[in-house]
Amino acid sequence: MLVSNQLRKSQQKVTISDFSVRPNGRKYVLLGMYSQHNNESHFSNNEQYGVAVAIQNSMSYPNNGVNDIGLLRLYGEVTYNAHIRPICIILDHVVRSAPFERLKAFGWMQQRTEASSQVGQTVYLSQKKPFECHRNGQWLPINEGQFCAGNNDRSFCEGYSGSPLTADFTYGERNITVQVGMVSYGSELCSPTSVYTDVVAFKDWIYRTVRKYETKGDQVVYEECRSNWAEDVLVRLWEVSLLQNTISGVLITNKFVLTVASAFRNIPLAMKVETKYGKSLDVESIHRHPLFTFPSMDNDIALLKLAYDVPNSDLVKPICIVSSPELPRMLTALVDETTNDFRGVRNLNPIKHIECARRIGKPLKSNQFCVEKPSDFEVQAPGSIIGTYRNIGDGNRYYLIGLMSYSKDGMLVYTEIQSFLDWIMDKVYYD
Repeated sequence: MLVSNQLRKSQQKVTISDFSVRPNGRKYVLLGMYSQHNNESHFSNNEQYGVAVAIQNSMSYPNNGVNDIGLLRLYGEVTYNAHIRPICIILDHVVRSAPFERLKAFGWMQQRTEASSQVGQTVYLSQKKPFECHRNGQWLPINEGQFCAGNNDRSFCEGYSGSPLTADFTYGERNITVQVGMVSYGSELCSPTSVYTDVVAFKDWIYRTVRKYETKGDQVVYEECRSNWAEDVLVRLWEVSLLQNTISGVLITNKFVLTVASAFRNIPLAMKVETKYGKSLDVESIHRHPLFTFPSMDNDIALLKLAYDVPNSDLVKPICIVSSPELPRMLTALVDETTNDFRGVRNLNPIKHIECARRIGKPLKSNQFCVEKPSDFEVQAPGSIIGTYRNIGDGNRYYLIGLMSYSKDGMLVYTEIQSFLDWIMDKVYYD
């Protein structure tokens, strides 16, 4: 159930979603689901988003259902369409936890023609007295911040824990659907009654949590990324080289290196990468972007999966990638030489696509950008990075903007990382 396009409250229609955990332990949500068949889910215009942060109520006790509520912050913002909309949660005190006359639940209805098939349905429920909440003759205990609701239709299973419960409400002369609860427990055997978490009772916690995380600034793709600055000198903890130092790359997690696909027109049987400080890392597999083409250099990006996790150390750290940044007006390239004017970094300005295309004699893709090479700037190997730095979370961090694809006629052409963030996330967390 969407509260917002990342976390925020909103006044839109409800939609069905699914939250799952991959075998590797990575969490993700699926939006747009409408049916299940033989334990497989089917989707209409479905969208998948990775979970950046899972936020549990600090006073929750999972064993007994007390304060059974949490929030998920997603990587990036959800794109709304006809099938995916956030639900309303009203924060002011005109909405109370008092009984509602009619409630709507969203979940799975077994199809009569095929017992193993279920489709998403809406069903009307009513709020019950606590003593009416039972399953197979067993009374279901109800804690503070919970209530009982149900009907007598045993074919309806209100869904997994977390499935929504809503009520129609007139607010500001508008008739809207408001989320007032979500399944806590009791629906596993299609019981006519279930225990619901009272969402209204937690609206202050929802507001404080959303505000806290929405004001944290940019969300990084890999939380353990690091970069340190000291007197304008960047400590390059994540830089790597490969193929006899003819190609550069960058560590983006403790298991993946990002580089250019043009380095792998012929996939080697075995290879290693070398860190800036001489550590050798074995490569398990190479993943070129499936749309990479040569010699046009379109989609010039690849991922190397390392054979082993890189141990946490002071000399090797993944670089930061920020979800949904805009291309900044000034970029910072890394250099090896030191002069009186700068030490270790060089500021460069991106130029317009049309000017770059004119200079290099061919169109520039939307997932590429250019900078003009200064006369005293030594051209670096393909895969060399360019980025910028800003205040992210706990302080200034350098984050990745692009990988150098090639140089031509005084232009440095970079692959823009943000355009490939979904592909990167799928490979890193879901493959």
